Amino acid sequence: MNKLPNFAGSFYPDKADELTNLLNSYMQNTRIEYKSKAIIVPHAGIYYSGYASMIGFQHLELNENIFIIAPSHHDNFNNIALPEYTYFDTPLGSLEVNNRLIKNIAEKFPCIISNEFFDREHSVEVQLPFIQHVFYPKMQSALDFVKGLKNIRKKFRIIPILVGNCDYRLISDIISTYWENSSFVISSDLSHYYSHNECRQIDTYTATIIETGKIEAFQPQQACGLIGIKGLVDFANHNDCTLIRTMMYTSGDISKEKDRVVGYGSWFLYTDSKNEYIETHYSHYILDAVKSSISSALANEDFIPQNIPSVLTQYGASFITLKRNGQLRGCIGSIYPTKPLIIDLIDNARSAAFQDSRFEPLVQEELKHLDITVSLLSSIERINFRDERDLLSKIYPYGVIIVEKDKRAVYLPVVWEQLPEKDIFLNSLKEKAGLPPNYFSSTLEAYKFDTTIIHS
Repeated sequence: MNKLPNFAGSFYPDKADELTNLLNSYMQNTRIEYKSKAIIVPHAGIYYSGYASMIGFQHLELNENIFIIAPSHHDNFNNIALPEYTYFDTPLGSLEVNNRLIKNIAEKFPCIISNEFFDREHSVEVQLPFIQHVFYPKMQSALDFVKGLKNIRKKFRIIPILVGNCDYRLISDIISTYWENSSFVISSDLSHYYSHNECRQIDTYTATIIETGKIEAFQPQQACGLIGIKGLVDFANHNDCTLIRTMMYTSGDISKEKDRVVGYGSWFLYTDSKNEYIETHYSHYILDAVKSSISSALANEDFIPQNIPSVLTQYGASFITLKRNGQLRGCIGSIYPTKPLIIDLIDNARSAAFQDSRFEPLVQEELKHLDITVSLLSSIERINFRDERDLLSKIYPYGVIIVEKDKRAVYLPVVWEQLPEKDIFLNSLKEKAGLPPNYFSSTLEAYKFDTTIIHS
C-alpha cells in the first residue's frame, strides 16, 4: 500500500523537475567534512526552510535504515505511532518502508500502528524529497555522479515515526537500539510566531541547550519536535557525542516579514567533542583568523572574518598564547563562553598581543617571529572537595580555576609542564590569585576544564 503525497503543491512543488531544481538550489557547494548518523532538520514548507534542511541532509550518512522521527501536529495519542504503508510516495518516486523493522519496534516499545496519523501530517512527508535528492539524485554533475557511485548498490528503507505524548527517553532508547545499521532524522522547527528578534533570542537559547546537552532547561515552546530533539540530545549525552550546528535562521530572513516568524535550524551528531571537531577540520582557519586579527590591529584596521564555519558561530571560550623565541609574549583568554567562538578568538588575539599588562604591546617586526597557540576550553566543571588534600587529588591533569570571594586565578592544563607537582601547582595558583601559598578556607571554590590545543 502506497501513501500518496498530501503536501506536494503546497509545502513543496508537485512536479518532479521543479522540485529537483529547487532542491538543487539549496545544495551547499562547500565541502562536507563529516557524515553523521543523526541530524536535526526543520519540516516547514521547503520554500522557507530548505536551506537549513539541505545542509543537514548533506551531512547525513547513508545506512540501510533511515528513521524519520517527527512530531504529530494534529492527533493526540500516547507514545509513538508507526505506519502500515509499504511505500511513501513523492513527485520524485517511492521510498520503501521497512515494515519488518516496524514490527520489531512494536514488539519492544509502546506504540500504535496505524496509517491514520500519517495521512494529514507534514512533518514526515517534507523530509522525503531531501532523502531522495541527496542519496538518489536525478539531476547531477558528472563529478557528483562519480562521487555517488558508491551508493548505487546501497538499498535503504525508511522508518517513519510520529511522536505523541511520551518521555523523551523512549526516543533515546529507540536510537540506541537501532543505532548500528541506521541513520536518524529528527524533524522539528524551532520557535513559532514570535517577532523576528524574539524568535532569534529564543532559538539562540535553544541552540545553546542542544549544543551543551542541558536537557533540563528545555521548554515546550522552544520547538514543535522537542521530544525528538531531547531524545537525540539524551543519546548524545550518554555516548560522549556532540551536536554541531550547521545553520539557523527564521522565516523572516526569507520572506522579509518580521512580525510572526518561525525559526529553523539544523544540527548533526558528532561522535566526539565540539572542540575536537573544530581542531580536526578548522585549525588552519582559526590560526589564519588569529594572525589576521593581530596584523589588522597593527595596521589600525578592523578584521572582519569571511566564510565563517557555522560551528565557530557557536558560543565558546578560548585562550591565545603568543611566544617569541620560546619566551612568553602574551597570553589572554576567556574562561566562560560569552560570545561566538570566532569573536572570542579575534578579541583574545588582540588582547594577548597588545593588552597583556606583563608585556609591552607587540610591534610589527615581531609578527613574523611569533608562535601562536590556541586553547579551546571545554565546559567548566565544579570540583567538590572536603579539604586541601582531597582537592589536590582531583586537579591533575586539568586546567584549574580557584575563586575566593573577589580573588580568582586560572591555569591552563599546559602549566603542568612547568609545575608538575600538585602542591606546587596549587600554591602557585593561589599566589596568582593574590592569596598566600598556604591559604585554605571552607569558602574556597575550585573548577576544572580541559583544553583542545591548536599550534601554529
